[in-house]
Amino acid sequence: MSFRFEQSQTQIQKLALTQEMRQSLDLLQYSSEELHAFLQEKQVENPFLKIKVKPSKNQPTKDWVEWTASTGTDSIQSSIMDQLLNQTLSPECKRAISWLINDFDDFGFLTSTDEEYSKWIDLDILTIQQARQYILQCEPIGIGAYSMSHCLLLQAEKRRMDEVVCNILSSYYTLFIEKRWKELARISKYSLKQIQQAADAISTLNPSPIDYLRTSKTEYINSEADVFMENGKLLIRYAKEAFPSVELDEEYVKQIQVDQESLAYINIMKEQVRIIDKQLLQRKETLRLVIQEIVKKQSAFFSKGYDAIVPFTMTELATKLELHESTISRTIKDKYIHSALGTLPLRRFFSQRSTMIKDEDISVDHVKTQLQQLIQTEDKTKPLSDQALKILLDQQGLVLSRRVIAKYREQLGILASTKRKRFE
Repeated sequence: MSFRFEQSQTQIQKLALTQEMRQSLDLLQYSSEELHAFLQEKQVENPFLKIKVKPSKNQPTKDWVEWTASTGTDSIQSSIMDQLLNQTLSPECKRAISWLINDFDDFGFLTSTDEEYSKWIDLDILTIQQARQYILQCEPIGIGAYSMSHCLLLQAEKRRMDEVVCNILSSYYTLFIEKRWKELARISKYSLKQIQQAADAISTLNPSPIDYLRTSKTEYINSEADVFMENGKLLIRYAKEAFPSVELDEEYVKQIQVDQESLAYINIMKEQVRIIDKQLLQRKETLRLVIQEIVKKQSAFFSKGYDAIVPFTMTELATKLELHESTISRTIKDKYIHSALGTLPLRRFFSQRSTMIKDEDISVDHVKTQLQQLIQTEDKTKPLSDQALKILLDQQGLVLSRRVIAKYREQLGILASTKRKRFE
């Protein structure tokens, strides 16, 4: 066998993303807040750039926004320390408390053992136990508990709940939480009715005491458009702040004394302004087209609600608008529209067809809504099994297998019938 080496030339086509193309893609997927932050940054870099539409300084009205809470952790530690100001604490105990309150888990518990803390903090176990007791005296009750059952038990004792509740939390918590109530009843000698009443009482307790100590600040989600009915027609009003534009700052240009040395720099800055303005216009047109098609396709939703959402995929929309699917994905990222039903992300309006049903106009969302309604209205003492749900959905023309129903039920976060049953 012989080998032969030779040189040859081949031509291939390959798309290379330029810096301008990357920036255009970035602008497309930016939310309104991210876009304004980007433009302000560019304004600092380029004195010739002037933002024509800036975010409103006024607090948005409730009709245009919904808010979410973000939390800070500094207030958690300071809240505990403030409650212990009047206590006479040794330096060692203060050090232990300071260390422990920085080791809270997501629920506000201290789940490691006293021996482990003693080793980590380099303090004796007695000091660790004392520090724990001081923390357990603080509000909210349950902060610093060893576990979820310990946390709930502390609250139940504080509220002076009956012996059944406290005994279940202290001695039978695993059986209770796994809803093995018949086994619990056999071992504890409590009736199923007593256990059900205890469960109702326990449901009023707070499983995550740390939530009370978190400082919440309001962050506003601005929608890109408002969809509303007027004279029987569905209309779209776009938020001006969501579609900013830029222009050349002519006033600044007049103040510059142009010489040969600075002319090249000025031309580069002017070209940057032109490119960003062009990219913002492309973003605006793409986003408007996407919103218009979504509203058109899901028009029934705005008058009838979630149950009326029809199957609609990003692939279908991309084909309709002659765009790449990745462009659609970038366009709808972190974008919202406001309607009478609230402020919703654009992504919420895309729903897969239920491949288990012959009718192509039936979406998975519609099936899940019907399933949820059946479970909400069931007799809680005789909850519907997956087979019973299948029969009822069959009667509505939604023919699904029991396994698919179980899958959708689990996706909705709904327990099986054996764990939904109430004992009155």
